[in-house]
Amino acid sequence: MDAITRKTKLDELKENQLNVAMTGIPLRYKGTTRTENVYRIPLDYLIYNKYNGRIGSDVLSYEKQNGVLNAELDGDKAIIEKFLYDSKVDRNKTTMESLLKNGQQRYGIVTSDGTIVDGNRRAMLLNRLFYKREELGYSYEEVEKCKYFLAIILPDDAEEKDIQQLETIYQMGEDDKLDYNPIEKYLKCKELKRLGFSEEDIAGFMSEKPSQIKEWINVLDLMEDYLKEYDYEGIYTRLEKTEGPFVDLENYLDSYKKKKSNVSDSDISDLKLVCFDYIRARYEGKEFRDIAKTGKDGSIFFYKDLWEAFLHQHEVNTPVDAKTVEELRLEYPNEDLSILLKKRDNEWIDSAKGQLKGNLQRFSRKLEDKRASNKPGELIERALSALQAVDCEQDSFTKDPHIEEMVREINKLTYEMKKILERR
Repeated sequence: MDAITRKTKLDELKENQLNVAMTGIPLRYKGTTRTENVYRIPLDYLIYNKYNGRIGSDVLSYEKQNGVLNAELDGDKAIIEKFLYDSKVDRNKTTMESLLKNGQQRYGIVTSDGTIVDGNRRAMLLNRLFYKREELGYSYEEVEKCKYFLAIILPDDAEEKDIQQLETIYQMGEDDKLDYNPIEKYLKCKELKRLGFSEEDIAGFMSEKPSQIKEWINVLDLMEDYLKEYDYEGIYTRLEKTEGPFVDLENYLDSYKKKKSNVSDSDISDLKLVCFDYIRARYEGKEFRDIAKTGKDGSIFFYKDLWEAFLHQHEVNTPVDAKTVEELRLEYPNEDLSILLKKRDNEWIDSAKGQLKGNLQRFSRKLEDKRASNKPGELIERALSALQAVDCEQDSFTKDPHIEEMVREINKLTYEMKKILERR
C-alpha cells in the first residue's frame, strides 16, 4: 500500500467515531499542547519508520552496505522487523506476553500517511502476534485484537523536523531510553542537528543538559573518525561495545587540546590513532586509561620519554589488515559484508593482540615507576624483587646481547647509587 492510499484510508478511518479508542489526549506539537484522539488503526494501513531511534545504527549500516531500504516492500519490511525484534529480544518477549494478555496499553503516534513515529516496536510485536499466530501457536480469537494499532494520527502539515522532534521526546526523552543501544543517542543528536535544532533544543527533547548533548556530538565525531580510519565509514554496527573508551578518549583529547603546552597537533593525532587500535582490540578500563588519561597520576602520553618509546614500538610492531574492505568485497561478492568486516576485525585482533598487550604492559610498569619516582625505597624493592626472579640458567640469559647490555647499565646505576649512599 503506497502513501497516498494509506492517507486516504486513515482519513476515512477518522471520519468514523467507532474507530476512536481514546479522546482528550494531550500532544506537544509545533510549540503548543493540543488535544487529540487515539484511533484503532489496522496494521495494514501503517509502515515502519526505518530510521527509528531504536534501530538507526542497524539501518544506516545495512543501507551503507546493501542499498536503501523501502519500508513499503515486504522483503525490506521483514528486515526492519528483524532489527526491531533483535534490538531487545528479552524485553520484546515480555512485551508480547503483555500485548496478548492485556492488549496495547500505551498508544503510539503515526503520520497522516501512516508512517509510525512512536511505537515501531509495539507495532512490530502486534504484527508478529497476528500474522505469525499459527507459527507461535495462537488461535485467531486469541490474537484478533492484535490486528489493530492504537495511535494518534498527526495533522497533514507534519514535516520531518516535527516528526523527529516528537519521536525524540516520546522515546529518548522518557525512562525507557535506557533500553536503547548506546550509539542510537549519538546518531539522534546528529540527525536533529542536521534538521537545524540547537543543542539546547535537543537537550530539552531528550531530558538532558546542553553540555551532555555537546559531548555526545563530539564523541560521535570521534567515532566517525575511527570508522573512516578502518574504511568502515557509515557502518555504525562496528562500534558495538566501544562507547566507554570513546567517551574517555574524547575527554582526554579535549583536555590536551585546551592545555596546548608541550602537546602538538601531531602528538594528539598520533595519540588518537594509537587509541583507535586499542579500541578496535576492545581494550577498556584501567589498561586503556593508562595510555592517555589526564590528572595528577599522569599516563604514558603524559611523559614525553615514555610516549615516544611506546609510540615507536606501536608503529613498528602493530600489524596492518591483511586485506582492504574493497579487496574483501571483490573476493567475496555474495557474502554479507557485516560478517566479512567482523571476521576482518577478529583476524586483525588475533594478529595484533600480543603486541598491543605486551607493549602496554611494559610501559604501564614504566609508568608505575614514574609515578613512584619520589619513593626510592619502593622502586628499589620492586627492582630487587624483579632481579631475584631472573632465571640465569636460561639459554637466552647468556645468548641475548641486549641482556648483557642491560646488566651493564644496572651495574652502572647501582654503582652510582652506592657512591651517593657512601657520601652521607
